[in-house]
Amino acid sequence: MAEVERTRVTLPAAVGCLYELRLYPDGRLHYDTVSGNLKELTGLSDADVNASFASGQFPYIRNLTEDFLPSIYESARQLTPWVRDLNIVNPHSQRELWLRIHGMPRRLEDGSVVWSGLMTDITDLKRSEAQLRQVVEALTLSEARLKVALDSARMFAWDLDLRTGRWVTTAPVEEFYGVPVEEIDFTSAAGSLVAVHPDDVPLVVAGRQRAIETGEPMCYEFRGRVPAADGSTRWFATRGTVIYDDAGRPVRIVAVTSDITERKRAEAEREAFYRQMLEAQKWESLGVLAGGVAHDFNNLLTVILGGAGLTRRAVGASPVVNMYLDQIEQACHRAAELCRQLLAYAGRSQLARTDNDVNAVIQAVVEMLSGHCRAGQQLRMQLAPDLPLIRADPALVRQVIFNLLTNGLEALEGQAGVVTISTERRQIQKGEATKGFVLLPPPGEYVCVCVQDTGIGIPPELHSRVFDPFFSTKFAGRGLGLAAVLGILRSHQGGIRLESQMGQGTLLEIYWPITPREVAKPLQIGEATPLGPPKVLVVDDELYIREVIASTLQEMGYEPLLAAEAEGALTLCRQYLPQIVLAVLDVVMPGMSGDQLLKSLRQLSPALPVIMTSGYTDGRILPSGADRITFLQKPFRPEELMALVRQLLGSKEAA
Repeated sequence: MAEVERTRVTLPAAVGCLYELRLYPDGRLHYDTVSGNLKELTGLSDADVNASFASGQFPYIRNLTEDFLPSIYESARQLTPWVRDLNIVNPHSQRELWLRIHGMPRRLEDGSVVWSGLMTDITDLKRSEAQLRQVVEALTLSEARLKVALDSARMFAWDLDLRTGRWVTTAPVEEFYGVPVEEIDFTSAAGSLVAVHPDDVPLVVAGRQRAIETGEPMCYEFRGRVPAADGSTRWFATRGTVIYDDAGRPVRIVAVTSDITERKRAEAEREAFYRQMLEAQKWESLGVLAGGVAHDFNNLLTVILGGAGLTRRAVGASPVVNMYLDQIEQACHRAAELCRQLLAYAGRSQLARTDNDVNAVIQAVVEMLSGHCRAGQQLRMQLAPDLPLIRADPALVRQVIFNLLTNGLEALEGQAGVVTISTERRQIQKGEATKGFVLLPPPGEYVCVCVQDTGIGIPPELHSRVFDPFFSTKFAGRGLGLAAVLGILRSHQGGIRLESQMGQGTLLEIYWPITPREVAKPLQIGEATPLGPPKVLVVDDELYIREVIASTLQEMGYEPLLAAEAEGALTLCRQYLPQIVLAVLDVVMPGMSGDQLLKSLRQLSPALPVIMTSGYTDGRILPSGADRITFLQKPFRPEELMALVRQLLGSKEAA
């Protein structure tokens, strides 16, 4: 103890407390403060500590463990340093502090072991460690949340060190880009370009360099090198910032890359839909114009053709007059054919829909056209067996096939080549890709007719114009071939798809809806039983057409009752029923249309035979299951009207 007194020193509590701990041979432990500041540091006296060693109870140590005393004995046995961090509570102030106790043992001659050491207040250090641990935990949690957010948004962040070329990412590159892991190099700047499509690498490099030189935010889009699972192109967008050091040198690029494939696909679909909508509006406008012109022109042709026919019957068989009348009628028929093409384009052709075998129609048309092929040209057929029937107007089906094959042969421009026509059954799904479709059909099952030629192809800038009326790459005024095809397929709720590249020919796909399970029964026209004097109601807003029809009926022995509009027709019908044996109605009239007038007439006379006439029709006039109704397309000759009247009323002329 005297030695202790000689070495006792004064030490501020802020620095710590010097101590000695002695283990006697009999196992007793005795503690002695050398610096005399234990009370100031911990609130404990030497007597308090020695009482604890005597009882083995240390209530002021918060982190007391079972190996506390055994660790002291082990240090004495091995003569190794004893180090312990103790969480102490001041019994008076309840202040909590951390002490780091470090003691070095030595053995005395009497067998005792004495530790000389230092108690240091490490409360601030422990508090800093706790705060640092919280920061690390918070950072780890934040990184985890960021990764989840990036993964959910199909994004990942990356950091490129411009000095070393090292590349660090928040997600596995091979999973995000689909690049094989063995091809990824994180130790060079080029490694960060491994997932970029080769054609887009210059764009990405230029985007980074521009951001480095200007300090502006980095922003670019690029295609991925590896396609998606369905084979489509994957698109990515990068947004980032260049970081500079104090000297203004660029040192890092920190950025986020997102997968924008779905957005690009949606944009493409919106663009295609918008383009389809514009095309539909254009077709609708041109169709209305073409239909209106054809309707009015057919009315004029009806007057001319009817007048020529009545003149021929009136003047007899004069050769000169008949020659001129023949020329008039031939010109009318050529004009009427042009009108029919206009109506086909407008989608307002008369549709006599029946079940059709497309393969049979193709074989007949190919046989007819084979003789028109020049030397070295060939028509080939690749027709799928067991095709379903299509519900369509057979004349219009033949016209479509004829126009497509003729167009294919013309695309060869007199040179040797092949035009191949093939058929197959196809399914159009909802959300079908619209690429190449000029007319996208509704979802459903179709018979697809493909016509492919080996001609020079169509320039991309002309793809949207080849179906315009009278457009041609050959010479002006070519005609309405493909325009008529477009109108016919539109009226049948079908579709058209075009593919063509310069020097690689052209492919046209035509989609015909297949026959539904329930097919409408064909119209049955029964025989009429005339009631009373033979009178025929004639309704047309064109004066000269009414007169031509009236003259024809008078020649047959019928008395025409003429009306220019629906109200007048209903008045005549109420006045002369049941003497009216037939009604001849124009479809398109001011006010009440012909099909609406038909419903009113049928209420007055359900069995009245009716002939509907029009320069065009939209199909409304012949309702499914209608009886005693037939259609006569304008322009028509008097003989055609007479034949229909005889068909409906019998073969004998009126008395």
